[in-house]
Amino acid sequence: MTIDGSLLAIVGTGCVAIGLCSLPTASDIVTRLGKREPKQDSYEDADGKATPESLAAFSAKPAKSFVLVSAVAGCTISLALALLATGPEGLYLINWLSTGAWAALVFQAVAIASSRNFIKAYDLGIYSFLSSVVLASLLLIEGTDTFDDLINGSPALFALRIVELALSLCLAVASLSIPRRPDVFWGRRPVDRMFSVSAFNRFNFAWASHLLILASKKKDLDLADLSRPCHLTRANAVSADWKRHNYQHRLWLSVARAHWKPFALQWFLTFCSSILNFAPQWVILQLLRILEVNRVGTSFGFDVWIWVVWLGVAITAQSWVESWIYWMSWADITLPIRAQLSALIFEKAMRKKDVKGTGSSKKKGRAAESVYSAVDGPAGESTAPDRPETDTETGEDDSEELKKTKQSTVNLIGVDGKRVGDFCSYQNMFPGSIFKLIVSLWFLVSLLGWIPLLSGLSAMAAIMPFNIYFSKKYAAAQDRLMKVRDEKMEIVTEALQGIRQIKFSALEPEWERKIGTVRERELGAIWDVFMGDTALLACWVTSPILLSAISLAVYAIVNGTLTPSVAFVSLGVFKALEVTLSVVPELTTDALDAWVSIKRIEEYLDSPEVSISSRVSDEVSFDNASVAWPSDDKVDEEERFVLRSISVTFPKGELSVISGKTGTGKSLMLAAILGEVDVLGGTLYVPRAPSLAERHDDKANKANWIIPEAIAYVAQIPWIENASIKDNITFGLPYDEERYAKTVEVCALKKDLEMLTDGERTEIGANGINLSGGQKWRVTLARAIYSRAGVLVLDDIFSAVDAHVGRHIFEKCLNGELAEGRTRILVTHHVALCEPKTKYLVELGDGGVLHAGLLSELRDEGALARIKSHEQTAQEVEADESATAVNSDESTNGEGEQGDADGGALKKVSSKTAARKFVEDEVREQGAVRKHIYLTYLKDSGGWAFWSFAFAIFTCVQVFSISRSWWLKIWTGSSMEEALGIQQHMLNTSTAHGFSYAVGLQQTSIHSLSAPTVKTQSSDLSYYLSIYVGLAVVSSVIGTLKFLYIYTGSIRASRKLFAKLNFTILRTPIRWLDTVPVGRMLNRFTADFSIIDSHLANQLSFGFNAFLNLIGVIVASLFVSPYIVLLAAVLLLICLYYAMRYLSIARPVKRLESTSKSPVFEQFGSALSGVATIRGFNKAEVYIDRMHQKLDDYTTTTWHLWIFNRWMGWRMALVGSLFAVFVAILVLLTPGIDAALAGFALAFALEFSGAVIWTIRFYSNIELSMNAAERIIEYTEVPTEALDGKKPPAAWPTEGRIEVEDLVVGYASDLPPVLKGLTFNINRTERVGVVGRTGAGKSSLTLALFRFLEARSGSIHVDGIDISKIDLHDLRSRLAIIPQDPVLFSGTIRSNLDPFDHHTDAELRDCLERVHLINNSAGPSGAATPTAGRPSSPASAIGIKNTNIFHNLDSKISEGGLSLSQGQRQLLCLARAIVSRPRVMVLDEATSAVDMHTDVLIQRSIREEFTDATLIVIAHRLSTIADFDRILVLSDGHVAEFGTPRELWDKVGEDGERGIFRGMCEESGEKDKLRSIVLGQAE
Repeated sequence: MTIDGSLLAIVGTGCVAIGLCSLPTASDIVTRLGKREPKQDSYEDADGKATPESLAAFSAKPAKSFVLVSAVAGCTISLALALLATGPEGLYLINWLSTGAWAALVFQAVAIASSRNFIKAYDLGIYSFLSSVVLASLLLIEGTDTFDDLINGSPALFALRIVELALSLCLAVASLSIPRRPDVFWGRRPVDRMFSVSAFNRFNFAWASHLLILASKKKDLDLADLSRPCHLTRANAVSADWKRHNYQHRLWLSVARAHWKPFALQWFLTFCSSILNFAPQWVILQLLRILEVNRVGTSFGFDVWIWVVWLGVAITAQSWVESWIYWMSWADITLPIRAQLSALIFEKAMRKKDVKGTGSSKKKGRAAESVYSAVDGPAGESTAPDRPETDTETGEDDSEELKKTKQSTVNLIGVDGKRVGDFCSYQNMFPGSIFKLIVSLWFLVSLLGWIPLLSGLSAMAAIMPFNIYFSKKYAAAQDRLMKVRDEKMEIVTEALQGIRQIKFSALEPEWERKIGTVRERELGAIWDVFMGDTALLACWVTSPILLSAISLAVYAIVNGTLTPSVAFVSLGVFKALEVTLSVVPELTTDALDAWVSIKRIEEYLDSPEVSISSRVSDEVSFDNASVAWPSDDKVDEEERFVLRSISVTFPKGELSVISGKTGTGKSLMLAAILGEVDVLGGTLYVPRAPSLAERHDDKANKANWIIPEAIAYVAQIPWIENASIKDNITFGLPYDEERYAKTVEVCALKKDLEMLTDGERTEIGANGINLSGGQKWRVTLARAIYSRAGVLVLDDIFSAVDAHVGRHIFEKCLNGELAEGRTRILVTHHVALCEPKTKYLVELGDGGVLHAGLLSELRDEGALARIKSHEQTAQEVEADESATAVNSDESTNGEGEQGDADGGALKKVSSKTAARKFVEDEVREQGAVRKHIYLTYLKDSGGWAFWSFAFAIFTCVQVFSISRSWWLKIWTGSSMEEALGIQQHMLNTSTAHGFSYAVGLQQTSIHSLSAPTVKTQSSDLSYYLSIYVGLAVVSSVIGTLKFLYIYTGSIRASRKLFAKLNFTILRTPIRWLDTVPVGRMLNRFTADFSIIDSHLANQLSFGFNAFLNLIGVIVASLFVSPYIVLLAAVLLLICLYYAMRYLSIARPVKRLESTSKSPVFEQFGSALSGVATIRGFNKAEVYIDRMHQKLDDYTTTTWHLWIFNRWMGWRMALVGSLFAVFVAILVLLTPGIDAALAGFALAFALEFSGAVIWTIRFYSNIELSMNAAERIIEYTEVPTEALDGKKPPAAWPTEGRIEVEDLVVGYASDLPPVLKGLTFNINRTERVGVVGRTGAGKSSLTLALFRFLEARSGSIHVDGIDISKIDLHDLRSRLAIIPQDPVLFSGTIRSNLDPFDHHTDAELRDCLERVHLINNSAGPSGAATPTAGRPSSPASAIGIKNTNIFHNLDSKISEGGLSLSQGQRQLLCLARAIVSRPRVMVLDEATSAVDMHTDVLIQRSIREEFTDATLIVIAHRLSTIADFDRILVLSDGHVAEFGTPRELWDKVGEDGERGIFRGMCEESGEKDKLRSIVLGQAE
């Protein structure tokens, strides 16, 4: 046995490395000698603080003991070997060097065992591990040279060597087993244990194993079960870190600088991975070369078996590095960057100027869809298939839209922040591709030579133009698809938002067709995308096949032979190279997307912020100030509305009123007080509120409650949070029972709270969806009154309440005990109401102040009378143009029922149910997706026949794949036979293995391997080559067609599922639609269908492929030995065990991720809507903290999803390495196996772990995508309204008689009835007004008439026909309703008036004239309303006359009719009803939003136009129906009074009490007017 110098050099280098690893230990020992180390009794770091319990549970003693014992035992054995060993001098020296290394390890072990510092012991353990690994490698390298001799010569020494090697590995494991610290807690919640557990658990992804156990027990997980993020990913920590460094560079550079350490580590590990990626191929090359030259019958030495060990080590090392790159890319880069950018964006939103503006509907559609896609896309997939749908928005328009729309701002977090974070996780593939390209080219050149390699690459180059062409086609198809999806999004959104109007008008079939038409266009665009995808896949499939086929063919031609080592190893390298090259184009598009996103975020973060433009003072005053609404850009003063030269001082502690006509800048003046404006000149003086920290809200009591400098604000559009009524009022302040009760009383909320089952705990939907307009106002007013503010800024609080409620609020609230001593600045038109208690009055007009001063002074000057005269008409206009008369159902004892069924019914339903939530939380499925969902999808996509044929095609592809490699095995085997000429042996092995080999070859010596080839070879070569190329071509064709085939099934399933969903949603009961948010339904139509349409097909294709690939790997390995089946079965069972455990936890965590994402967007959207209120109350910090909390919830779910992903991936990789090692062992154990068969088997064996991982990954992806199918199918199975019923006569109803008999109606079977035995008759062409107090059942009667509520008992007959027996569509299409909240659809005036084209233009114009929309005397209602977000300046209003859009029937109407004023929308709805000429007409306060003059004309039109129709009018203003034929008074679901107005006026009860109708008239504030109408009519 000889020892060469290189081995000595390697061992010497290793010892130096171990010495270097001992330096930190020496340093620590020296430090400790100088200062005694105390025992740690507590622990706290940036992550959190340890509790006494976690400290008590922490112990590192077992691990430390294990380290010490292993080191001492190893050193002892090494010393024994050094003393006992004999042999050459080099070996003697090596033995003593090893002993020296062990001594260093003992030194390290002693330092670890004696350390009392948790972190220090852990760190020293890492150095000990590195030293142990170096030592184990040295012992293994040394053993390669010596083990053969030791086995034969000295078995005892061999055994000691093996024990020494084992102890070095034990020491490595022990060193990694030292726990780092006790469990720490942040806000009483445990922090993620990654930095608490031992390095062994950390690097094996095992620190969350307790959750795997919990998930298997609970069958589910909740957010509370997951630990909180550490400080490196915690939103507030990463945000604070960013601010601390104060980065001033471009955003992308700042992000790179902020996270340079993880980026550097990621790139370094990527470099290591690029080399390790080819290590298994290199080891197999060595094994195959050994087999190629090995003589039959010779046994393999230890030097051959060591290659099997190195194969296992190479695969394991490569798998671990790859796993760790994946993990750290997400944990250390993506999640911190996503949290950081999201936190910065939200913090910016709380500081940014509140610039208002409008955007095009198309962009809004795009924006909305992108958020849904981002929210519900699959986890961890950041590449093309689930790219959010804002990709194509770039350029100038984009940035403008970005600044102005709330949705696009939310998208900055939902789409852009996520996209940048995702890209950062895989940008390392760029340098990784370059590293891999360099390594693989070097490998291939050394293996094949330049000529064959360049020939193969030229084939790839030839395919490249096709690739580029189809990429462009694909991108164009994707672009078209996005546009069609935008269109679908708009139409579906519009349908869902206007679903009540659709159902009232029986337009379901029309809308089903309309949505169906755009859906067909979408499916056409999806098919184009699929075709482009198929072409790209063809390039992707063909490229590696051609690359390998041409390279090997040229190699065979050039060299005259093809050996197994060259063929099979180069195939593996080609495969790796192809993956490397194929990822680059997609990476480039992702990089461009991320670049666009980071520029959008940067632009937003750089946009102007609200600056403090006022000076501090006790009083609020303006000194010659000029103010304008904020703008991001420099805008000429002529182009913006400016209040100029204002000089006013609002007296402290008094009530001041700001009045003026609509559009004079009243809200602008309030915004100036709040600091929400651009100050163009002069000075503002405003009290400066203390910061949140200085206020000490938690210590507030009665004595110190009011903070004189603090401000509270009630906005013109009430801003309400999705929280309980109580939480909305207290707004984060401590609960003071007495103050709260008084607040509720003075804001007239007491009766409302009594009506609701849950009272103050009733949850309010987002934006107060389940409150009436008046209730919203009064809740926001209560919030300001309850607050600690000394300055109350109130915008128009009387517009949404009736006069009597307004008086109550004025007297008891604004001037009551709770308002005493507070400065109240109020914008209102109700100057007369406020006059008695007002101290100071400002009237605005003509871009400035018309009058300002103390009320007493203005009264003396006569100015007050002029102001009041201005206000009279303005008051009427304002009352009618606001959303108010809306809810003039508000009476003294609480709010009335909202007029239209919309909201009123909703509110009552929520108040009567016991549920605490108005909107039920979205159901989160548990466990695996149900079989029913799979079966429904499989059936809709083509059934068993389709999928059986699909299975056949995919199997065929796999057979061809194995055949190609098998043919290569035969080809290279024949070359080997020619070269080695061992004919007899081949015959024997062919019998043993059951394969037939060519016989009759000439026998040659082993050296003839490099000799010239025999004459017959050229014909053989062409034979083998032609069949190989033929197999390659067939593989390519079938490999491409399999995708196309699956796509046809995908389109079929998408079409059927969408048709079912479309049909069902349009026909679901109104009750169901009320309790399901539009966003949730929209999610099904957009995000979920995006997955079904685009992702599921590819996932099914690749999943199928991966599974059959796995089967192929096992089948290929069978050719080596049948025992492989047993081995594969055992390993697959292990894989299955891990997969089931992974899926059991991945499902709930993925669902948690989806549900934790929504609150982030909801919070952001809500805060953006109420940013002025939040800043007004000085609560920005509270909302930032709340957003940080929600971002952490989102982060922790993604974090855990990736832990479990890596937990499974790493274990699968280990199982895969075992499979490859066992196949290699069987190859060496099989007697006389040839290199060709070994190459064939080993090439497939290397794919085992990849095949298993991809199979499981695609299965889990399919299951997660099937969640989308599950959500869709769940909604297709929702019960619909009755679809049967008889057809009524064609002309029905001819008279319009209505008979209601003993009608009992309820909203749901588990709720009490709302109409309780109603009986009354309405004669033909009679006009009947319906009135009643809150909860009387007015809206319920409307719903029952249209059968939105089915009768529990009793009946409604129209013209003698029981409406419960006839077809719903016919019933609703023959009756008409004009709701108070008018709904119009996008399109034209014509399409809104006559959607079915049944009428002529002349008839339509005639109807518009009748509602005074194109009447010359129409006044203000005839003019188109400007749609800009802010009022135009008075000058422009006077100088430019608006054109009347109603003259042209093709004038465009925007979505929801928002391009028209509320009044114009109501008139258009009235015109629509006149067009249809119904016999029965229901009006629900249909003209509340038009001015008085037009209202009088409309009421006249109604009387004139509907003389031959029965009119039922639900009235909130009694004057509207005081002259009707009869009035129906409802009370608590019963008929209380029914008769002519005069009869009801004169009615007196038995106890002498006046009737209900008379009482309502007396209370209404219009008593004299009503008396004259009623009595005048009677006379």
